[in-house]
Formats: sequence, C-alpha cells, structure tokens
Amino acid sequence: MDSLVVVPVESEQKIGEYVKEMDEFTKSALVETFNIGASKAADALSEMTGLTVNITVPEIDIVAIKLVPERVGEDVKVAVYISLGKGFEGHAFFFLDLEDALKIFDLMMGMPPGSTKEFDDMVRSAVMEAGNILISAFANALSEFLNAEIEQTPPELAIDFTSAILDFALADIGQYCDYTVLLRTRITINDVEFKEHFMIIPHPSSMKRLVDTLMGGLL
Repeated sequence: MDSLVVVPVESEQKIGEYVKEMDEFTKSALVETFNIGASKAADALSEMTGLTVNITVPEIDIVAIKLVPERVGEDVKVAVYISLGKGFEGHAFFFLDLEDALKIFDLMMGMPPGSTKEFDDMVRSAVMEAGNILISAFANALSEFLNAEIEQTPPELAIDFTSAILDFALADIGQYCDYTVLLRTRITINDVEFKEHFMIIPHPSSMKRLVDTLMGGLL
C-alpha cells in the first residue's frame, strides 16, 4: 500500500546534483513536512465521504528518472492528474489499480468493497473527485508552508500503462536533472488498504525552495 508521491540554485547541473545528493537529515525533514500535507488530505477526504481516512508518509526515495515507471508499477493504472504552478511547480498524481478504484467507489457509496465490477461514468466521477480533494489538500498545505500561492489545473483522469501516464511529467523534470524525488504514501480508508495512491513530482527548483524554507535558508 505504498504509493508514491515525488525542490534558487544557479544552474540546471546544480539542481540535478542537489536532488541526487540530498542527505538523510534533509529527507527526514521533508518527510515531516509532507506528513502535514498528508494529514490535511486525509481530513478533507474524510469530511467529504464520512469515512475514516488515514494517510501517512513513511519515506522519500531519490530515483533515477528512467526508473520511475518501474518503481510505480508498469501495468495499467487509474490516475487522477493535476498540474501545479506558480508558487510550487510540479505534477501531482493519484494512482490506483483498477480494482482499488472500484473499491474506493464502493466505500464512498456505502457499499461493501468489491460490489462494483464496472468502471462506468459514476465511478470515474467519484474517483476523480477523491483524487482532486487529495491533491488539492496537499497543495494547500504546501501553499501555507511556503506562504505562496500554488495554482492547480482542473483534474484529469486517465486509464493507461504507468509509463504512458507519466511520460510527459518525467520528460519535463528530465530537462533539469536525471533524478527525482518520490514520496511514498500509505493510505487506508475504513481499514481497507490500497496501493500506489499518491505521487507528487516537483520541479527540482521547487523542491529546493521547499527545502530552503524548511531549513530556514541555511542549506
């Protein structure tokens, strides 16, 4: 049930070096910050559904861009996507296996998980709204922490192989460095566990800004 969520330096090369060489102290501090966002996301989804939702962030991984699809899982996924901009630039995804998407719909509708067998328009709408709430709550937490406005595009939903869904986002980040940061996220809804749920791939300069703010500009 791990999911993945994915930071002024003077050059693109230094951005890449910074991400690749991020130390354990900085990663631990980032985990704490992202856990605040995860808590807000859980509260928002719980308020909408009336369900018990728990989201935690156990760790951050530094991963080579080319290996991201392999780490997320290369099979067909359901994904909600929102682009983040202005105060924090990046790509945000809510990833689920198709079976998990149907289970989340069942839980939202008050039915036993496994009741729904077909991914129809009602399921699509519910899953997109759940993803939108999660991503928006996470972005709002980052906005408060950075004291900066973060713009969000309307949500989009795709059902495709992971590599195809992530292709444009990884190509964008890959312009600046060969490595990115994946945030592993664990989610339970009414004690039902899910896989590969949440992933934010920040632009490296936005990740650096977040770290500089977190560490009081001492990095």
